[in-house]
Amino acid sequence: MRCQQRKIASLYIPEPILALIVSYVSQEGIEALKNWIKSGHDGKSAAFSVETLSRVRLDKSPDFINMSSPDSIHFSFYSKCLAKQNPYAMYLQSLRLGFGSLDLIGAISLLNDCKEVIPIANLLYIALNRCACNKVLDAFNTFKRENKCFPDVDSMAKTLIGHISVLEPKQFGSYVELFHYEDYPHCWLMHEFYKEYNGERCSDCIYYFLFRDILLLS
Repeated sequence: MRCQQRKIASLYIPEPILALIVSYVSQEGIEALKNWIKSGHDGKSAAFSVETLSRVRLDKSPDFINMSSPDSIHFSFYSKCLAKQNPYAMYLQSLRLGFGSLDLIGAISLLNDCKEVIPIANLLYIALNRCACNKVLDAFNTFKRENKCFPDVDSMAKTLIGHISVLEPKQFGSYVELFHYEDYPHCWLMHEFYKEYNGERCSDCIYYFLFRDILLLS
């Protein structure tokens, strides 16, 4: 791969085409851009182009959740991505706004612009709207129809809680005064009828526990 990059760099490729090539490479994550940045002026320009900054998969980095912190070695790059409306950067910033500053309006605004690209951002969008007592039942029902696989829903919920937990402690307040949820989901009556007492028994159960945990973490 590195030899190929050197060969490409040695040929004349119009700047827009090179930027597009590198933007596709960036789907492998930040690490995939290092050799391009080191290859010279053209490669570095392509790695920092609008096409690349707006597409790079930040979430593939082990430092993903921490890169929005000024202490992160990736903070400068993350900030550039956020300025170019990279959906993964917007998701990450929404987490920081929603649970670091408790800025629901700012977090929901960012998620509204990236939720169609990242399913977990859509789930966070629904959760934070519930925190704000905004009615998003249609969005929630659509999300549940599109995500029916129990393992996928379970994994997404655990990942989201993990992302929230890794953030720095909140600065003030809580969503307890606003966030209302039923004592138990309606599916529990059916589980009780069939004597299913094994905790998270269906996707609706997972959503219930997810929203409860988000309330506790706020």
